[in-house]
Amino acid sequence: MPNYMNKIGGKPQERSSNIELLRILSMFLVLMIHYIPSRTLPTHDTLAHDTLGTLFDLELRSISFVCVNCFILISGYFGIRWKLKSFSNLLFQILFWAIVCPVIVSAATDSFNMTDLFKTLYHNTFSRWFIEAYIGLYILAPMINRFIEKSTHRELGIFILAFYLFSTLFGYLGKAYDFNKGMSIISLVGLYLIGAYLRRKQDSIFDLSKYVYLGVYLVTGFIMVAIAALILKAGFTITPYSYLNPLIVLESIALFLFFKKLNIGSIKWINYIAVSSFAVYLIHNDLSIKPLYCAACDYIEAHYTPSFPYALLFMVGVFIVSVMADKARLFIYKHTLLRLLK
Repeated sequence: MPNYMNKIGGKPQERSSNIELLRILSMFLVLMIHYIPSRTLPTHDTLAHDTLGTLFDLELRSISFVCVNCFILISGYFGIRWKLKSFSNLLFQILFWAIVCPVIVSAATDSFNMTDLFKTLYHNTFSRWFIEAYIGLYILAPMINRFIEKSTHRELGIFILAFYLFSTLFGYLGKAYDFNKGMSIISLVGLYLIGAYLRRKQDSIFDLSKYVYLGVYLVTGFIMVAIAALILKAGFTITPYSYLNPLIVLESIALFLFFKKLNIGSIKWINYIAVSSFAVYLIHNDLSIKPLYCAACDYIEAHYTPSFPYALLFMVGVFIVSVMADKARLFIYKHTLLRLLK
C-alpha cells in the first residue's frame, strides 16, 4: 500500500500508530463482512422467534459496514501522493497474490490447470470492485489533490455536502447504477474528500473528546440495528445496509475521529502489521481462496455453539497468516522490482 508519511523539513516523520491501528481494524472488519453471510439471514421470522440472535446479527453488520469507508478516509486524510515506487508496490502486491494464491491452491489440491489459472488471474485482477476503484482513485488522486489544495474549508465543505446529497438521493435511495451501492470509484472519491476535509478542519465538532466520537459510532450503529429491525418487522426484505447510507458514512467518520484522537504515539508492531494489512483482503478474497474461507465459516456455524467466539479466533488466524505471508512478498519486492526502479 502507499506509504502515507508526513514530512517535516523534508524528512519523513514516523507514522502515527493510532491511524495505523484503524487501518488494521478496517481490514479485519472486511473479514467480518465476508463471514456474516455464513450466519442466519435476519428475516421477519428470525426476529420473531430469535430476537436477540437476530439483533446480534444486525449489530455485526452495523459494526462491520464501516470497513471500506474508514480505509478510504485514511487515504484521504493522509493524501495519496503519486510516486512510481508506491504505485508499483501497490500493483505488485495485487498481481503477486492474484498469481500466487491460485497456484498454491492448485498445488495443494493437485488440480493444476493452466486455463483455470488464467481465468482466476483475470478475475482476481479485473473483477473485484475495490481493486478497480482503488487503482482508479490512485490515478485520479493528483487531480483531486489539486482541487483540495485550491479550495477553502468552506468551499470543500459545501462540495462534500452537495456530493452526499446527490449520493444519498440517487445512489442510496435511487440505486443509480454508477454508484453500485457504494462499490465504485465515485463513492471512494467522496470518502477521500471527507478524509482531506477532516485533516484541514480541526475545530468545532471535529475537536471533541474521543469518547464522544466513540459514542456517536456506537449509537449510530444501534440506530442502524433499530431501522433494520423495524424493516424486518414490517415484512420487507430490503436492507438499509450500504456503504452509501448516510448513517453508515456518519458512523465511519465517528470511528475515524475516535482513532484520530487516540494518543498512542508510534508503536513499531502496529505499524509493522499495518503495512501488510491490505494483503488480508487480497488473499482471503482471492477467487480460489474465498470459497475455502466461506466453507470454513460455514463449518464453524454448523458445528460450534456459540459459534461467534470460534469464528473470531478463525478470523484472527487468517489475518495473522495473511500479514506474515505478505512479509515474504515485501522481501521479494524489495530485492527485485524495487532495485530496478532505483
